Amino acid sequence: MEEQNGDREKRRPGLVAGRTVADTGERPLIDLITRRLTLSPEVVLGVGDDAAVLRSPPGLLLFTTDMLVEGIHFRVGYGTAEQLGYKALAVSVSDIAAMGGMPWAAVVSLALPGSMPAAFVTSLYQGLDRAARQFQVSVVGGDTVASPGPLVINVALTGKAVEGAVVTRQGARPGDLVFVTGSLGAAAAGLYVLENPGPWPAEASRFVQRRFLDPVPQLEAGNLLAAGGASALDDNSDGLAQEMHEICRASSVGCLIEVERLPVETPVREIAAVAGRSVWEWALHGGEDYGLVACVPPARAGLEEVCRSAGIALTAVGRIAAREEGLYVVWPDGRRAPLLPGGFEHFPPAGGCNGGTA
Repeated sequence: MEEQNGDREKRRPGLVAGRTVADTGERPLIDLITRRLTLSPEVVLGVGDDAAVLRSPPGLLLFTTDMLVEGIHFRVGYGTAEQLGYKALAVSVSDIAAMGGMPWAAVVSLALPGSMPAAFVTSLYQGLDRAARQFQVSVVGGDTVASPGPLVINVALTGKAVEGAVVTRQGARPGDLVFVTGSLGAAAAGLYVLENPGPWPAEASRFVQRRFLDPVPQLEAGNLLAAGGASALDDNSDGLAQEMHEICRASSVGCLIEVERLPVETPVREIAAVAGRSVWEWALHGGEDYGLVACVPPARAGLEEVCRSAGIALTAVGRIAAREEGLYVVWPDGRRAPLLPGGFEHFPPAGGCNGGTA
């Protein structure tokens, strides 16, 4: 089959560099971008028919979708097409991680401007396939349509979870400790560097851009936290402050977050110092770090050592309070202030601000 596909590609000159999507045509483009996708044994039939055919997994089925729109969620000039494809799948994998599950099968739909180089699309799918291999996802189909612009990428991803082991935003209780995995603010710093070219410290600049362009979903951490008794989980896509509002609203609780406890790495501090920006604002409101926010009952605080033994950084940053206590942040100078959401919203209320990124 591989040889047949290769022969077919040779008979259609210009399927790569130098040709646009419109020049290539829909069917040849689909053949080119999907013929090397890796499928698991659970896939009976993948790309090529009206629907994929999968063997149903035991336990619970998770289902999530993310749409990335050029100019809102990404800019083509920031990073490579391969990085964009990788990130498009990785952000959906992060949603599955935040439920304590494992990703399974995905469909990917593209709205493509006809003038877009076909080579860009093939590179984008190389990134998708790289993420699929890394996180053991089968890309089993999707749709490709013409668009006058912008480029739109939509990923719908299913995941598997053990019966009774799914963790939602709704289980947090007063007294629970609030933990975050990894560090905060690096993706926001990376976006700032990309949007503001300048004489940035070279090593720090590379570090934060990589964190923005190549997020790593916390699958192992999600499974450990779910199995270890976390009461609530969320992924940090829109900023810690926004995620805490989501958890507190779903669980009918309040919270207290201590800014000095927020894990911020040295490169982020270096970029912030040169930019004259607050690392705490990036850590609280920046988003796109794609770590996990976990609420853990005090009796389960040993999870911190379990995660550390697995090489997962888990940092306590606050606690859950009663709903009537509200949502507050304690700043490094000891000042206590309301914890404002401040993350990205696609439809912010009139008069509101829209800090951070999508």
